[in-house]
Amino acid sequence: MHIISKYMKYPVLAAPNIGAHWLLGCLLLMLLAANATAAPSIRWICSTETKPWQEMTAPPVADGTDADAVKLNPEVRFQTIDGFGGCFNELAWAALQQAGKSQRKAVLAALFDPRTGCGFSLCRLPIGANDFALDWYSDDETAGDFAMKHFSIRRDETNLIPYLKAAMKYQPKLKVWGVPWCPPSWMTTTNDYKHGCMKQDAPTLAAYALYFSKFVQAYQRAGINLYAIHPQNEPSYNNNIYPQCKWSGPEINVFLRDYLLPQLKQDQVKVEVWLGTIVSHRLEEFVDPVLGDPVTGPQITGVGYQWAGRPAFAATHQKYPDKQLLQTETECNDGANSWAQAVTTFDRISEDLNHYANGYDYWNMVLNETGKSSWNWRQNCLVTVNPQAHEIVFNPEFYALKHYSHFVPPGGHRIAVNGEVVKNISAFQTPAGKLVVVASNHGSAGSTLRLAAGGKEATFSLPPNSMNTMVLSDW
Repeated sequence: MHIISKYMKYPVLAAPNIGAHWLLGCLLLMLLAANATAAPSIRWICSTETKPWQEMTAPPVADGTDADAVKLNPEVRFQTIDGFGGCFNELAWAALQQAGKSQRKAVLAALFDPRTGCGFSLCRLPIGANDFALDWYSDDETAGDFAMKHFSIRRDETNLIPYLKAAMKYQPKLKVWGVPWCPPSWMTTTNDYKHGCMKQDAPTLAAYALYFSKFVQAYQRAGINLYAIHPQNEPSYNNNIYPQCKWSGPEINVFLRDYLLPQLKQDQVKVEVWLGTIVSHRLEEFVDPVLGDPVTGPQITGVGYQWAGRPAFAATHQKYPDKQLLQTETECNDGANSWAQAVTTFDRISEDLNHYANGYDYWNMVLNETGKSSWNWRQNCLVTVNPQAHEIVFNPEFYALKHYSHFVPPGGHRIAVNGEVVKNISAFQTPAGKLVVVASNHGSAGSTLRLAAGGKEATFSLPPNSMNTMVLSDW
């Protein structure tokens, strides 16, 4: 604004030929703007076990590119980043209800506010009970109700939808995808929520397709941006005590091709259908039967992997490059919420994104001080709520996620680093053009990281056992 005042104000007051001088001033201003170059700058955030989320003194920016520097190339783009988030679980909302109002707001802001918090924008939702529900339920437990006359999300209106709406106060455009851990119990071979397989008779499969359609429509009517559904959480397993149901890859394909996709089309339901959440790295087990089907494949948006499925990201991208990929659940660990576990999670986020994942979802965002499920399984979480001590604890993995999600908004891209995948380093370009580098140092001693881009370079001294994010502006 000072330049505009200088070159537009003074000629108007001093020159007898106002029009000519005004035009000359405008041309000069345009010339200056065209040649102006903002000075390159750096913001560096570092987290260690004793000092998480510290604003570090940025090193000086120098001209040149050292041969040993890690070279960033924003002209080589890979996948778009769709977002980061976690799963909305009933036990999380129960824990937040036990906290004070101000504490509850602080937790929600820390997770979802894009200005100061993690800025979570892409989250997971259970369809019916999961292992961190208050107890077992589905949205239609009336046996033989093939017409879904008794379908209802009344239970969700008490727990999950209020949780979602509270998050949406900070992230109004929050994208949510849903997946069941188990269908209504009467649709399984055990007539129970565990240890069974999905029945494969036509009336049951047709009813289940209608169940999905009604669920999506009910949530969308409630104002939730339920943009995608996956058919089954971990279809390889039915040997645990919490809600599960086993399917084979060909069975899932038949359900999608002959029942779910036609039902959604008939009901004119706008929702993406994904294949997930897969825990096998063998493409021939689930991915090939679905994506390789000439009818089903073109209608599937992407594949969601978790746990043992993680190694399949790169292979899936190579074989099916038009499909999106999502890390659907980070490892839950054992409730220790240790720094070492956080650093492992931090590196696995980098690894998955470097192998073409478009997004990353954590598992339990919030739990109470026990960290236990309704089935007595203790797990990690981002935030612990301890109502007895009136205490909120931001665990190490909270910072591991925030190092990515706070700085890489939806619409950013992963960019090339040294022309290849570099271990423990990933780089992105934001929609605003900033370069974001995320790097860890596992050593017990400090290490040096020299970054170069656009003919500029800077050298960072990474503290021991640290997680780091560098934001490079105008490089």
